[in-house]
Amino acid sequence: MNIKIINVPLYYGCDNPGTHLAPMEFSKQNISGLAESCGHTVSGISVLPILPKPENPYTEPSMKYLHEVTDCCSQLSDTVDCAVRSKQFPLIIGGDHALGIGSLAGLARSIPADQLSVIWIDAHTDINTNETSDSHNIHGMPLSACLGLGDSRLYEGMGAKSPFILPQNLFYIGSRSIDPGEEEILTQHHIRTVRMPEIREKGIEECCHELLKSIQTPYIHLSFDVDFIGSEEYTATGLPIPNGPTIEETHLTLKTLFSDPRVCSADFVEYSPVHDQNHDGLNTCMGLLKEIFKALFTK
Repeated sequence: MNIKIINVPLYYGCDNPGTHLAPMEFSKQNISGLAESCGHTVSGISVLPILPKPENPYTEPSMKYLHEVTDCCSQLSDTVDCAVRSKQFPLIIGGDHALGIGSLAGLARSIPADQLSVIWIDAHTDINTNETSDSHNIHGMPLSACLGLGDSRLYEGMGAKSPFILPQNLFYIGSRSIDPGEEEILTQHHIRTVRMPEIREKGIEECCHELLKSIQTPYIHLSFDVDFIGSEEYTATGLPIPNGPTIEETHLTLKTLFSDPRVCSADFVEYSPVHDQNHDGLNTCMGLLKEIFKALFTK
């Protein structure tokens, strides 16, 4: 497979410095060499420039760093679109999960919304709007923006027709930290959400297979946030959440999902070297990336 690595050193979406350093750390660990050792070709590495941090994050009262985040996502949309049109697999390395707006906008330029499904592998559902969010951090809003909900400034100007995805083509796994406003949106739009009680009942591999079987579109985007892993084993992120899957279960999740032949692109986000201790989190991430590359090769 021809992989395009797109580094997005963004932390304005979470307003918690650390995630912006992840792409550099993965590069030091030779992520491109890791991909090649698993049988892939790395067609190139792009590093997106991020605007300087402004003195006041609240130029818009309900969304922090609106201009800086949307500028980044617009660049990412261009880069993902270019990769797709060049028959490359875009692997977006974050950075925080606000970049999901740019990832999906870039895909939406060439893949119609009724042909693309998204599996959000995350402790959070990230579907707040600017009106339901208490933190006003945009990394909690990317999916509402991609669905065309909330303030249109989050998704207009991305070069793609809104909505980028449809509610029936959005799926979650590992969700366990969901705000009341998000619960309302999930219920209103009948969005499939695999939560931890279901995972504990059925097993995570069976849950993954059920999700894949329910997807009817020819293309799938996988978006992985490291806080999917329970904080009992993994804390190298800005907002670790307890009672999640183990590292072993996370490997099984990524192996199962990335082996599906419809997977066309992916995000890997929210690792924070600042919150890492003894490089345990980094080592876990590199192991998970290797699992991803191996699964992509087998498919």
